[in-house]
Amino acid sequence: MPRRRTYTRRYSRRAFLKHARQNVPPSASSLQSNTTSTLRTTTSNLSTSSKRSSLPSHQKITKRTKLDITSTSANSNSNVPMDGYTILQNQVLFTLMCKTNCEGCGNRWNGTININKREGLFVILSFHCSSCTNTITIETSPKVVASDRRDINVRSQIGSHLCGIRYAGLVKLKGAMNLPSPIQDERYSKWDKDLLVSVKSFSDRSMKKAVEEAVTAANGRELMVSGYGFWQTRGFQSRHGAAALLSCNTTPKVLDIETCSKTCNVCALAIKKSNPAKYNDVIRSHHCEKNYNKSSGTIEADAVLNMFQRSVSKYEIYYIKYVGDGDSKTFAKLSDKPPYPGKVIKKIEDLNHFSKRMKRQRETKKREYGKKQVSDGKTIGDKNRLSKQKIIRLQMAFASTIRKCKHDLDLLFKRSWAIFWHKYSTNDDPRHDSCSIDWCGYLKAARDGTSYDHTPHALPRPVLDAIKPVFDNLCSRKSLERVLDASSQNPNEVFHSLVWLMSPKHKTTSGTTFEIACHLAIIIFNDGYFALGDLFNNMCGYRGYYTDQAMIHFDNSRLHSESKTSNRKTRKEAGRDVQKNVDNDQTNNNNASGNDDKTIDIDEEADDDNNETNPGDQPTTQDNETIIDNDESITDDNDTTSSSDESSNDSDDKTILNPDTRTNEDVGKNDETSVDEYGYYNPKDRRRWKEEE
Repeated sequence: MPRRRTYTRRYSRRAFLKHARQNVPPSASSLQSNTTSTLRTTTSNLSTSSKRSSLPSHQKITKRTKLDITSTSANSNSNVPMDGYTILQNQVLFTLMCKTNCEGCGNRWNGTININKREGLFVILSFHCSSCTNTITIETSPKVVASDRRDINVRSQIGSHLCGIRYAGLVKLKGAMNLPSPIQDERYSKWDKDLLVSVKSFSDRSMKKAVEEAVTAANGRELMVSGYGFWQTRGFQSRHGAAALLSCNTTPKVLDIETCSKTCNVCALAIKKSNPAKYNDVIRSHHCEKNYNKSSGTIEADAVLNMFQRSVSKYEIYYIKYVGDGDSKTFAKLSDKPPYPGKVIKKIEDLNHFSKRMKRQRETKKREYGKKQVSDGKTIGDKNRLSKQKIIRLQMAFASTIRKCKHDLDLLFKRSWAIFWHKYSTNDDPRHDSCSIDWCGYLKAARDGTSYDHTPHALPRPVLDAIKPVFDNLCSRKSLERVLDASSQNPNEVFHSLVWLMSPKHKTTSGTTFEIACHLAIIIFNDGYFALGDLFNNMCGYRGYYTDQAMIHFDNSRLHSESKTSNRKTRKEAGRDVQKNVDNDQTNNNNASGNDDKTIDIDEEADDDNNETNPGDQPTTQDNETIIDNDESITDDNDTTSSSDESSNDSDDKTILNPDTRTNEDVGKNDETSVDEYGYYNPKDRRRWKEEE
């Protein structure tokens, strides 16, 4: 009787991940019950690891205090916030008046509407009855306490800075919406100076609170900080620049900032005047924005030095460790002019910049060799040799090793060279003495008593001999000492992105506007958007229902974006574990039954390259690897992502939104109606954060 040949359906990696997420085993009959158990166990661990308490943004955006929204709760039968604004066309208002009776004559009202006064968006409307000449006047916006300003104009000015459109953009927006033009440009600029004073007071309060948290985390008043300079426009010829110092803990925050301006708009305009007497009056009376006379390229070094020199008088703290990139002149200036007599400031390399040197030096070696043949008769850049992808993966492995082993120089030295010797190993000459069993497939195979093939992941030895000087340079003990206790400047970059959202780099601006953007970014970066409600409360006398709803929404979106990025990484790791467990169980079943048929075809490389490129496990938030949360890239659950693991089941993120940022006490209403009322994106969205117990 001829042997019966069986065929089994092949399952791809994506199919297994989808089944793992849905907690449903594959339908193939060849998968046994132990495989199903493995899938469910891994999925359970995945959901448990998705709690969000350890991520920086979640810890920064704390629980909200109970709000006193008396205006919205005054009328329990109405869902219209009485402290909010509603845009009405004048014709609609006129039609409404024609349906009422005049309080003077008692007849149906029939008259005209006039504007008695207009100041930006604020107007005083008068309703004149043609029958009895009775006139009623109303003001469309309340007056700010102890000021002649109107609430709607102050809010529109703050909003223009938050959106980065400033006065010119505000004029265009109101023109497109058929609204009156904003206040005059000169008054707008004058109000900007008052706004800057208020914003600076709140940012100073936020930075003082951040210093206290950093001191508590460091258990002392000697801190490690990361400094980075940025300019208002691209290049080093910008007229305005700044530098900020951020704490290097699990929740990095801005501790201090120094802004520098090389020009003053008032002085520049006054110089153009032909009247010398008026010029002298302007120069004597105005507050000059110009506070820096040197080259724009030196702003970063000088600003950081100034912040170091005032740390004791301002906060009573010492910055004894400075995280910076290798091409900056800042540390050289700190060494030339020591800010703390008797204390030595230690330079710590930014681990991302340091790991990039591995990539650049390998690319340099590849260019040096060019088409020159090595000992095996091939060039180092031939197919399956030192490709661009291999260079990047080796850089990632080096960066991950630094993150994992940065607290132990001996271990860091050993694991860094493990990357080289792992690739150098062959079946005849394995060299895995420096490898870790956590990621090395050879050590795992030796532990389990199975065979291991080096061919898929190893690089030819002539290629490795050519790039060995790169390892000798960067993986020496002397070189690795610079990344002991290393941190990252990624939080600085995140902070810069917030500044550039409100002061775009492609638009020149005044020093006052640039400073407002910097201090608004500090409040948002340190405490979240909801903290801006205190600014509105101070400037306008109340926060506002819709203002609170908007700020809560932005914080939730910020946390949701961070959550999706974190969960994507977690699912990738869990998916690899699922694949390994399924593969091992199926192999054992096949060996036990003597079946030679291959039941699973995994669409990954049959080696440990994926693990090797991350020998130190995934970076954590304790390593200061802050996830960039660009506030303009907010997505809903229907959006697709670049990750193949994410695209098949994006709805998994709907269950992990933060309770700390939205509570019934915060908004004074039910959660679901709050989302629908505000409705910035999908009103059917019911995402919630689940608080960790």
